[in-house]
Formats: sequence, C-alpha cells, structure tokens
Amino acid sequence: MSPLPRSRPSGALLAIVTALLLVAAAACSSDASTRKEADSGPTTTAKAVVTPPSIPPGTTLKIGDQLEYLQTILSVSGQDQDLPYTVEYANFIGGPPMLQAFQGGAVDAGFVASTPLIFAQASGQDIAAVAGWAPEQGLGGLISADPSIKSWADIKGKRVAYQRGTSAEAAVLTALEDEGLTLSDITTVDLPITGIAAAIKSGAADAGISTEPLISGFVKDTPGGHVVAQANDITDRGAFLIASKEALDDDARSAALADYVTRLVKAYGYLSKNKQALADSIFVQQYGLTPERALELANSTGVTTFLSLPGDIAKPQQELADRFHAAGQIPTEIDTAKEFDNRFNELVQQTAEEAGVASQGGSGS
Repeated sequence: MSPLPRSRPSGALLAIVTALLLVAAAACSSDASTRKEADSGPTTTAKAVVTPPSIPPGTTLKIGDQLEYLQTILSVSGQDQDLPYTVEYANFIGGPPMLQAFQGGAVDAGFVASTPLIFAQASGQDIAAVAGWAPEQGLGGLISADPSIKSWADIKGKRVAYQRGTSAEAAVLTALEDEGLTLSDITTVDLPITGIAAAIKSGAADAGISTEPLISGFVKDTPGGHVVAQANDITDRGAFLIASKEALDDDARSAALADYVTRLVKAYGYLSKNKQALADSIFVQQYGLTPERALELANSTGVTTFLSLPGDIAKPQQELADRFHAAGQIPTEIDTAKEFDNRFNELVQQTAEEAGVASQGGSGS
C-alpha cells in the first residue's frame, strides 16, 4: 500500500480533485430546487451470497482507484495494514477510462459515481455496484463569472462547461429538467473538471460545474467569480464500489472484496470522527488550503451514509438513466435495478454499526 501522496505538479494536483471528492460528487442542484426525497425501493435484487470464511493465500485483488482516493482514505485511517491478500492499484481520472479498464480485464473492482455505472450497463458491461455511499451535502457546484447567471434558469442560451458521461452531465440534465429546459437550450463545452475554471476565465464558457477546492480557488482568483448552485441530490452525491461479474464469481476475489469493503466502511468511520485528519491529509497537505478553510470543507459534507443496495438510490438512479436516454446520450432504455449486487448489504450494515457509520437499516453514531 502506498503512503500518502506527496506533492505533485499543479496540473496533476488539480486533476486529483475529481477523484478525491467523489465522496461529494462534482454535481449540483438549484438553490430553489423542489426535488423530493427519493422513495425507498427494493432492498435486494438477488439472493444474498455468503462469501468464503477465509481468503486463500496468494489472492490478488486489482482495484481501480481514481488518483489514490481509496488508497488515501485507507492509509489515513490505518485500514491499509495487515491485508490478508495483495492489492494492485491502477489509477484513473474519472469513471469513463476506468470502465475501459474493466472492459479489458485490467481491474476487478473500482469506484465511480452514479453516471458511469449507467453508461457501463448501457454498453453491456458485466459490472455491478456492491457498495454505495453518499454524504449529506456535496462539495460540487455550478460556477460562473457572469453576473447575469444567478440560477439554473439563467444558463438558457449560455455555454456550459462539463464533462460528458460523468456526474457533472447528470447534474446538468436534472437541473435543466427542473427548469423546463433541455440540452438544446444550452451549448455544451465538453471539458474535464480541471479545465472548467480556465474556460470560464478565458471566455470559452459562461458557466461550468466544478468542485472543491477548485471552487474556492476560482472564486478567490476570478473577478466576479461566484457559486450559482450547490449539490444536494442523492444521485449527484452517490459513489459506488463496483466489481466485475468475473471477480464476484471467483470465491477468492469475492472474499477479498468482502474484506476490502469492510475496511472502506471502517475508514469512513474513522474520518467521520477525525475531521481534522481529513482536512490536514487532503485539503492542507495536498491542495495547500489554509487549515481553517480545510476544516470548513471537511465538516461541510456532514454525515456519510452507506446505502443498502439498491434501496433508496434505486428510484433516482432509474430516473437519471431515463434522462440520459431521453437526451439521446444512451441508445436504449435500461433497468438500473440490474446494476446492483446486494451480497454485501448485511456485511456493510454490520460493519457500519460497529464503526459508528450511518447506514440504511442502522443509525450509526
């Protein structure tokens, strides 16, 4: 397991934000949004699978990370110690390239937000979410330096920067629908999150979707820079640990994945009680924010809840997939219930209760 990441060149450092803040997905909703809380869906999609009681020696689990996000939170919390199997990490920027790695068999499991999971299913990839979590509040937002853009309604006729096939596009589709608009009412500027601020500053875009700490830097350094809207919807905030069917069908890797999931839950338990550690290790040491701003951001996401799959996210995930289909972004309608594998639900809930983490079916502490 790698130690905490050291300083990187500024470009690469900014790119890491996308991954490290998937806990608070880079997406947003209007301040005047009237979105309703998601209705509870079914709690299981299949009969629970009991994993082997032990992990065979020599087992290797190939994990797709997003620029050391999983490695960082496991390291900070001490959950990367004494692994009874080998973990080989491959690092990516964003969900789309990770899905390509799954397709090539380069990874067994990894983590993405809601949108890549939909695109994986739409393209016929045999991948399922085996764990999911979401904070109370996201760190993403719609930003602009145009004083006339004060709400989602104001982006009509504007150039909006975001990356297609990511949670940012999900936020755009949802917000446009809330305002009675469609993609045809805006001009999309397709850019990775690290290019959003520069596009707005240069005049190549009128607004765009970004996330902290990039937002703080944009507002500080850009005349008239402001946050138009904040994130809140569960599909905007949700993140998933996904796995290939091949890995899940393999007893050794499935057992190793069960252990890995418990360590992930425990890591969140540690970070929920040690916000200062989260602030220092990520926002100060990696991004150079002041200790005061770092702690403010660490505290702002609130409680992170581990989700029973498909559970409460079933309905909004289906609605999101339907939006992508209606917008012509995926070719056919899909049933997103097939995206979830519930075999670790009970394990997640039990571990969450022990670690003091909020979970569906458990209160945490």
